[in-house]
Amino acid sequence: MPLAGLDAVPWNRLHHAYGVATDVPGHLRSLRSPDPDVRQNACAALLGTVYHQGTRWQATRYVVQFVAGLIDSRDTPDRAILIGLLRALSVGDREDGELPFAPEAAFAGARGVTPETERTVLTWLYDEETRPDEQQLAATDAVAAYWAQAAYEAGARHGYRYLNWLADPDPAVAAGAAELLAWFPGTPGVVPALIAVPDDEPRALARSSANLSLGHLGRTATGNIEVDARLVELLGAAHLTVQLTAAVALAYRHGTSLPPGALQVLLEARTRKVGRREWSDIWPWDRPPAAFADLALRKASPS
Repeated sequence: MPLAGLDAVPWNRLHHAYGVATDVPGHLRSLRSPDPDVRQNACAALLGTVYHQGTRWQATRYVVQFVAGLIDSRDTPDRAILIGLLRALSVGDREDGELPFAPEAAFAGARGVTPETERTVLTWLYDEETRPDEQQLAATDAVAAYWAQAAYEAGARHGYRYLNWLADPDPAVAAGAAELLAWFPGTPGVVPALIAVPDDEPRALARSSANLSLGHLGRTATGNIEVDARLVELLGAAHLTVQLTAAVALAYRHGTSLPPGALQVLLEARTRKVGRREWSDIWPWDRPPAAFADLALRKASPS
């Protein structure tokens, strides 16, 4: 049951952007509705409350586990859309320029936040007559960072699920999982799992996304030889975007010391169409493949 335990959460003591989060369970249940309009409205409602204008809230961390559970249940409709919701809740509106991701640095602003700080900030936020001073505004920023960290850590607890989704029969779910894993570098087994994604036609979208994640995860002491060997192998893949993203990943990893063949793939991408039209709505990265190629060429060019 993907929503098991939903009623055990004290929603009446949690808050989102518009107050007490007692409406959240209904929205989560509506994500399994047979009516697509009901599902769309529920997703929009969650984005507007527990992810309001990019901010995570007190209730957000509790929503993450249920969205992950819904995606894990293959009879849930619109699972690829829910991957995007999960990404928003756990990672926020961060873009690939912040990769490789360092959680400790990203959430440094949350240090020192206590339950009392959180309670005080909630009072300021929902009391329209209160005008916080500069010190109080700083505390509000710290609590926002704390809520973002809590949501991220909630997402990190489901890394094992993201690994499983790499083999999902829905290409958009598999590709979304590959992108999501770039933000959770501490997930046990993440590098071997990304290496293992097949590059045949049905898996080309997931393979392309996995290539970019391997490039963004950075160079670690373990797995370097295997990662580079797989990416070099994929320079000869049948699918153009698989080739291109492998070359991009190698440029991210090696810069001007690009392995033979990768630079040629990047240069050819300027004159050939990359990315398929049917991927336009399900490509999980903020940057399209051609834009990654341009950035990779800059990384590979001597300054």
